Amino acid sequence: MLIQDIPYHLRNTVERLELPIYLDLTPRECRPPRDLALGDTLMLLGLIRNQGRPIKLHMDPGPARELVQGHPLVAELLPPGEPSRRFKLLRVPVGRAGRPLAWVSGTTHTLPLPVLPVDQVRGNPVLAHSLYYRLENTDDRPSVFLDPARTPALAGLLSRRRPTLVVFPLNPGRGGHYWRDLAWWRELMTRARRDMAVVAVGGRDYGELADAADHCLSMDDPSSTLLDLAWLMARAAAFAGGDGGLSHLALAVQPRVLTLWDSVSSYRFWASAQGHHLLFCNPYGFRYPQTRRLSLTDVRRLAAQMAGPGAPPWQAQGLEAWAGEQYGGVEGLARAVLAWQEVAEERGFVEDWMGLPELKARIYQESLDFALAALAGRLPAGANWVAPAACPPSA
Repeated sequence: MLIQDIPYHLRNTVERLELPIYLDLTPRECRPPRDLALGDTLMLLGLIRNQGRPIKLHMDPGPARELVQGHPLVAELLPPGEPSRRFKLLRVPVGRAGRPLAWVSGTTHTLPLPVLPVDQVRGNPVLAHSLYYRLENTDDRPSVFLDPARTPALAGLLSRRRPTLVVFPLNPGRGGHYWRDLAWWRELMTRARRDMAVVAVGGRDYGELADAADHCLSMDDPSSTLLDLAWLMARAAAFAGGDGGLSHLALAVQPRVLTLWDSVSSYRFWASAQGHHLLFCNPYGFRYPQTRRLSLTDVRRLAAQMAGPGAPPWQAQGLEAWAGEQYGGVEGLARAVLAWQEVAEERGFVEDWMGLPELKARIYQESLDFALAALAGRLPAGANWVAPAACPPSA
């Protein structure tokens, strides 16, 4: 078969993953980095589950405190204290999938893979750390503990006549999405309501989506705690949401989960092998990310673009000295530059197909049909859908 005969999304493949290691685990304690988001915290609890023994946990879980304090494998919750000395960990500004910062670790775990299409390449932190620590259990799902004696504050949102679908269409805690079209969500909710009761969660004001749902639960509602939401998701028939903490929470308690991604780089390092996934992004140039090599000239040029307008931040001290201070060396800077470059290609890919009416209509029709089939349980476990490339790359 000639390469031009292979669909573009099937050419977007990798042969191995370099998975960042940043959760310091021993048989008796765990020291995660500070300021973990909800998704990170749920992944951390998944790693502790895979180790299978109670530990002392050094962290401030912030809004996720109720999830951590009540977990039976957290023997003691202690202040963060000194950071781990085992890993060289930095947070770099790559703007990935709406986040202004991303973890970069000098320690990685190499996961060899057969050549796979992009929608089958995953290595999230639970899997990566479980392999790194040689744990027997490599379940890649996040974890949460639901006390069966907890009062079901959201029981009234479950329909008695139809299956209940929980949707998470709006993530007010994250901006800068490449793709988030309320018209797509409205169509999904409207079509799903023919057979299911739709409950929208995670937002404050649902705007034009409000009348497409049977119930809208404001994140300011006192019953909209993380454990209350986990209870609701566990007892619903299915969940659909964009990439975010509530989608990770749903995956911990619900077997039928559909997650929407507009960033392949985020998908690659956060998606579970469980559930179904819609990938609205497929940047052709990163079909073999491990083959991307940068010269020092490339690093200098791209790092200047990443820094934005004005004089390069390393002008006073030189690139190598600045890279050592900010990224642990030129190699660390090159890793951050590659992440930034992939993000730029992802954004360009989404902008391309959004600007082509016929292709956009096809992508919406195919993705909606797939989503509804997945939520109804008509697709095999793990089946995914990925947007086709708009056209061959220009370079």
